[in-house]
Amino acid sequence: MNITEVLKDVRFLTNDEGEKTDVLVPFTLWSKMIKTWEQTVELLEYVEDVAILQNWLDRRAKGQTDMMSLDDFEQELVADGLL
Repeated sequence: MNITEVLKDVRFLTNDEGEKTDVLVPFTLWSKMIKTWEQTVELLEYVEDVAILQNWLDRRAKGQTDMMSLDDFEQELVADGLL
């Protein structure tokens, strides 16, 4: 879906001065836009996760990371509500 395809079905409401005040988007188009937005957010989160992991791996290779026991790691995950 590109911007030209999106805008052909979108309608604008204007005030008495001709200024755009509202946008009318067909529901099917709105649903597609939301799905695309959700996929984009997921992709950005994945890219961020990969960057965090790569940063940690780089620091680990340089000996700049602290190690912790598996028990401590599990406790940290529980404390953060992730486990």
